[in-house]
Amino acid sequence: MKKRERILIITDSVSMPRMEVKYEETWIYHFKKKFKDFDIIDRPARGATSMRLINEGGGGIDLLELYLPDRIILQFGLAECAPRLFKKNGFEKKFISNFLPLGLRKYYIKKVKKTRGRNPQFTDVSPQQFEYNIYNFAKRCKTHNVKLAIIKILRPTDIFLKKSPFIKQNVDNYNSIYEKVSLDFDNITIIDPIDIKLDVNSLCIDELHINSQGHKLYFKAVEKYIMRSI
Repeated sequence: MKKRERILIITDSVSMPRMEVKYEETWIYHFKKKFKDFDIIDRPARGATSMRLINEGGGGIDLLELYLPDRIILQFGLAECAPRLFKKNGFEKKFISNFLPLGLRKYYIKKVKKTRGRNPQFTDVSPQQFEYNIYNFAKRCKTHNVKLAIIKILRPTDIFLKKSPFIKQNVDNYNSIYEKVSLDFDNITIIDPIDIKLDVNSLCIDELHINSQGHKLYFKAVEKYIMRSI
């Protein structure tokens, strides 16, 4: 009897349901419905970053070694590459969080937004750490003969660009890291679900979350990848 293929899906909130998008409209639901014969394990987390890959369960074993799937579909990146107002764990952020009263804190943050905006160098996960996390995970996948499909970070909407002008350069940079790591591993496939010709604004409900139509495109891209590889 042929072994039932096990697929582990690791995502952030882009792939999760929201008030505007029912679970039945998500690409993961469509995927489970299409590939009923697969053992599909869904491990989403809102605000997820690549730190999950090296930390979760202790060394990241909750996202690989404890399941040992045949393949993994990975989708996240926006939360870690988005420019922030303050340096993570920096003095300024600690100071306003721990010492400024709420009213003064709000005023200070509003002033920073207006005067200097979000800094592309202030990210939740640095490019260097991101590359290490992805490379480490890809290497572990290779060791266990696990195929790894990576969905590229979504292009920013006009709303996102207005809010954070440097978001595009960071998205491009982190996506290039995915591409760079993939060159070193023959078990990696890069998936880009949104064609460059499509208007990303019409596929999102806000600056970074896809609508039901966006989910359909994600599903079609992942479906194509699976059908091509089984």
